[in-house]
Amino acid sequence: MDKANRLKKLFKHPLFLCGFLFLMSLITASLIHGIFFHGQIPVTTFLKDSQGKISASGPFNSLEVPPLGTDEMGRHIFFLLIQGAKYTIGIAVIVAALRVVISALFGFLFGDFLSKLKPYISGLVNGFYYIPIALLCYVLLVDVIFTPHDAAEAYSFMQKVVFELIILTGVAIPTTSLLIGNQINHIYKAEFITTAKTLGGSRLHLLRKHVLPHMIPRLFIQFTQEIVQVLILLIHLGFFHVLFGGTNEQELDETQSAYISLSSEWSGMVGNGFEHLNGWSWMFFGVVISFTFVILALNLMTKGIEDIFLGDRHRKNI
Repeated sequence: MDKANRLKKLFKHPLFLCGFLFLMSLITASLIHGIFFHGQIPVTTFLKDSQGKISASGPFNSLEVPPLGTDEMGRHIFFLLIQGAKYTIGIAVIVAALRVVISALFGFLFGDFLSKLKPYISGLVNGFYYIPIALLCYVLLVDVIFTPHDAAEAYSFMQKVVFELIILTGVAIPTTSLLIGNQINHIYKAEFITTAKTLGGSRLHLLRKHVLPHMIPRLFIQFTQEIVQVLILLIHLGFFHVLFGGTNEQELDETQSAYISLSSEWSGMVGNGFEHLNGWSWMFFGVVISFTFVILALNLMTKGIEDIFLGDRHRKNI
């Protein structure tokens, strides 16, 4: 009953509710656009005057083609963002879930069964904090992502997706496992755990009745934080044109190319927009602001979860 009351309070928490409603509205709009409008993106390459003559050629800014203008291929950026929202958020959710589930398994081993090895494991894993994750992912992914589909050694779309899921998940496993393990180890040192051991509680009983109830809210918070980390990582990879599911390079002319994400997620727009930042800045700022609002919504949800599920425990230093 206490859990049900907490959930009710969570959905009444103003910060959590604002973040949740924003994300649900964005995903719903993206699904509606994909289902009812078949994901079609309007294209405007020329503007005509009242006499039907061509008056300007693209790309166009947000004043010429509202609300967010067009990209270098004439596609409306607003509809690109709507169409790609479900894929971008979906990818981040899947990777974050894999990270938390796998890291939780290792974390419970580290925090309970392998607690005596903590100094050695910590010393080994701490080295990962100094490795630029985006650069590591780039080195591991670039040869696979940029393999042309018509090449002899070409990878299929699903092979690229699975490989990138493995890499994006694996790079965070060591540090996240250590973090979760330290949290579990801290719970085992709490006074109520010592009392339960004194009363004869088994290892399984302690885990099921005492550790898990304290860890589940923390794992959910870790999950939302990992979504943010994945989104930031996708932004960084977008600068290198390493896009989820593969990168399709389209030549616009002899001097310009556009890099399109085969999965339609947003990071492809980051790289293209950054290359044209000096002249066509709206292409870059539109997608960056969209990422910012999604990350802000997730942070609001995280703050709400912390207030409802961990507020009392923080005050009790548990």
